[in-house]
Amino acid sequence: MKKLLIILPIIFASLFSMGQQLPLYSQYLMNPYYINPAVAGSKEYAPVKLSVHKQWLGIKDSPSTQVVSGHMMLENDMVGLGAIIFNDNFGPTSHTGIQVSYAYHFYINRLNRISLGLSALGFQYKMDQRFFTLTNPDDNSISYQIEKTFVPDANFGAYVYGPNYAAGISAAHLFQSKLKINQNLDENIMVRHYFLFGSYRFEFRNTPLIDIEPSILVKTIETVTPQIDFNVKFFYDDDYWAAFSVRPNDAFIAAIGLKIDNYYFGYAYDFTFSDLSSYTIGSQEIVLGINVGERIKGGRSFF
Repeated sequence: MKKLLIILPIIFASLFSMGQQLPLYSQYLMNPYYINPAVAGSKEYAPVKLSVHKQWLGIKDSPSTQVVSGHMMLENDMVGLGAIIFNDNFGPTSHTGIQVSYAYHFYINRLNRISLGLSALGFQYKMDQRFFTLTNPDDNSISYQIEKTFVPDANFGAYVYGPNYAAGISAAHLFQSKLKINQNLDENIMVRHYFLFGSYRFEFRNTPLIDIEPSILVKTIETVTPQIDFNVKFFYDDDYWAAFSVRPNDAFIAAIGLKIDNYYFGYAYDFTFSDLSSYTIGSQEIVLGINVGERIKGGRSFF
């Protein structure tokens, strides 16, 4: 019962107020396509990834997210296509759906490009109100049934990239679609989210096998203070890497990964230092992937 009392206020804060509603990813450094549809087609190969993220270990029914994604450039070298299939569960709520993306890429010069991307998404949102244990069982806003609704929406992004850098800005849930699951909740909508991302990869002549890539991610909605992630990633011979991130007032993230031919594996662990640290031992995420069509040892392997 104690765990239930902890998680329910978090659920309602995220669903019925202007709080964070989207899944949380620890390894977006490996796949910025998660947060920006304009990334689709930005590689010479087609990266296909499976991500499994479990948040707040030790708390029953805490957020759990599974994502399969892939994107590719068409033969005209101008149009990128991509898709994401996702499932996200948090306590009594879940949403399962698909997102398809179209991105058009312009040449700035021979090495640098900019792209604009648009994605359409739809998902089934479900709330199992049988999960709730209330002090007032006669609350008219709770039906104690499973309520479902289909939610359509769209995302937009812009992305500029070159051999050693990438930067992008994007907005998710452009139309702020309503979640029509409870007639007593008038403001039950998917809030528009904004993302700003930038990275630069430093190469060193004296140590050609080691590269360092710092990056930053800013996440916000219109009514709250932005959240900023500070990241740094270390590469060894492109096939081994380690990354560290700080999410102020929330978590410290450590990640490692390796690549064999065009297959790769990544693991991240979030060390929570927010108020939830008294109840959870952290979060973890696993990423498996393959770069379809990549020339082995030909060029960079990771974002």
